[in-house]
Amino acid sequence: MRIGFDATWYNGSGMGTYIAGLLAAMSEYGDEVRLFVFEDPERRVPGIDDSTFTRVSMRSSKFTVAEQFEFRAHCKQKQIDVFHCPYQYGVPLLLPCPLVITVHDLIPLLFRTRNWHKQLAAMPFVKWGYRTAATRARHVIADSANTANDLQRILRVPAHRITPIHLAVSPGFFHSAVSPGESRSLAQKYGLSRPYVVVGSAGCNWRTKNVDTALESVAVARRHAEIDFQVAIYGPRKALDELKNPKILSELNVRYLGYVPVDDMGAVLRNAELFVTASLYEGFGLPILEAMSCGCPVVTSSGGSLAEVAGEGALVLEPGDAKGIARAIAHLLSNKKERERWRERALARAAEFSWHKAAERTIAVYRAVCDRVVVNKDLERQRVLADARDQQSA
Repeated sequence: MRIGFDATWYNGSGMGTYIAGLLAAMSEYGDEVRLFVFEDPERRVPGIDDSTFTRVSMRSSKFTVAEQFEFRAHCKQKQIDVFHCPYQYGVPLLLPCPLVITVHDLIPLLFRTRNWHKQLAAMPFVKWGYRTAATRARHVIADSANTANDLQRILRVPAHRITPIHLAVSPGFFHSAVSPGESRSLAQKYGLSRPYVVVGSAGCNWRTKNVDTALESVAVARRHAEIDFQVAIYGPRKALDELKNPKILSELNVRYLGYVPVDDMGAVLRNAELFVTASLYEGFGLPILEAMSCGCPVVTSSGGSLAEVAGEGALVLEPGDAKGIARAIAHLLSNKKERERWRERALARAAEFSWHKAAERTIAVYRAVCDRVVVNKDLERQRVLADARDQQSA
């Protein structure tokens, strides 16, 4: 199979993690798949072996008519069998081959993510983008069963056109082996000293992260836990600047880390006592898998797919249950044996996720789409031949 993969979406966020992790794992299937990686020449995907891929440089700007025609031209020239766009928005519409897309979440269709006037102006375009992608795609990959259900419920995508495939993390960065000097490095770079608790990232969809409830829970736990501790918060500052109760920060020994590179993020999580998130909705919940992979006990919410990803590896509570989350935090911080028990459970659950599994299931989707194309062509050929025979008989 000749597969085109849209890596122009590569960046330093979870999207970049998905693209780089999946492509690296798919390189093991070179006998079955020949991959053409479409990318921005100024943002090449690192860590992939050029001998197993063909890189295709895209010259057109994103979201332009020129880009649409450039995708089409490259696919025709390279004789691409299936094209995979790893994002649910701005997909190629003029392709000469079947399209597969990955939908990571439906947050813009479920929550207000902007100021009301910007949301009102943007929503028609956002809805059009999602619906067009879902309609145009021959098959849709969802990050979780929860997102697959949302696709059926909100965008009316038939179940037979959706395959849930879980994400994974890089074991090179997210593992439980603490290296010498990590604690000293964290103290020097970020002012972190144990014990500390990590509060989930306030990403670009910060309104859904429910940071207010998470910090309220940590503040309550701080009053009842038997140990003092720092609170580490990473990610964009906007969620902290717009807290409903900003005074709560004065009750916490906060270390705001800002953007943390992936090689440091593993160290932050490995050396933490707990990871806490009270998110209202996640399409997958990569941060809790990163924490569990580092052997960091996790207290999370049931928002979106978080319970699905957590499984038996984390404490799961309702996102609005600040008191319950606070009790769980205080209990774990006051009980080393409990922390160790949840550490082992976290590692056991994290071991069930891998990019190898994700690549295997993704390639199975490509194969199924190609098989359906062959079947449809055969049926069309048979229909044409039948029509010809009928005309001759007449």
